[in-house]
Amino acid sequence: MRGGKAFRRWLRPLLLIVAIGFFVSLYQTWIRIPANVAPWGPVELEQPPGWLARMQINSLAADPPACIAALDRSVLAYRRTPARPIVDGCGLEAAVRPLQSHIAYNRAFDLTCGMMAALYWYEAELQRLAEQHLGSKITRIDQLGTYACRNVNSASAGRRSQHATANAIDIAGFRLADGRSISILDDWGTDAPEARFLAAARDEACRFFNVVLSPDYNRLHANHFHLDLGGFRMCR
Repeated sequence: MRGGKAFRRWLRPLLLIVAIGFFVSLYQTWIRIPANVAPWGPVELEQPPGWLARMQINSLAADPPACIAALDRSVLAYRRTPARPIVDGCGLEAAVRPLQSHIAYNRAFDLTCGMMAALYWYEAELQRLAEQHLGSKITRIDQLGTYACRNVNSASAGRRSQHATANAIDIAGFRLADGRSISILDDWGTDAPEARFLAAARDEACRFFNVVLSPDYNRLHANHFHLDLGGFRMCR
């Protein structure tokens, strides 16, 4: 009993010394934590995303200078989009236009910096999933649009869509290096490798975007994935 009490008496200061040594080592960079693993430090888009990916993307979205700096540290080629002040819920602020990314697109588009950072990470994961499920790389992503001054679901009344500030993208399909085309409208929900790839692509999107809507959500999304960084969370 006496020995147990002595051990417990020394255990707390011993743990305190170990903790202090650990944090001093971190501060002095004697212990190096891989990029994107810790909740502090800059986001490195050229490094694999960690378990905090969506939180880090939201942090970039809330801090445009830090977001632009993160894009600048990557190999993404882009140009800044001239700002359009938000009027009646529509406009562009801190938006960019990708010129060369991991994967090409069917047409040019403007997107908020936070969305572009999320999309850049997502593209790399899409390539991994395509090779895993389809045995081929993606050469083109077909997107239906990013910026549109409209309400949710193009309704005549109601709240503005995330598209009204280019904080969303709609993806309709993919072109593969072996010549195949993958269509969300045609291939979703079938018993084929293309469908398994699309299901995995939808699930993976939920790591990076706040809202992910697929054909499972409603018939308005039968032909595309809607991805955005709006203020609430949904993955359907």
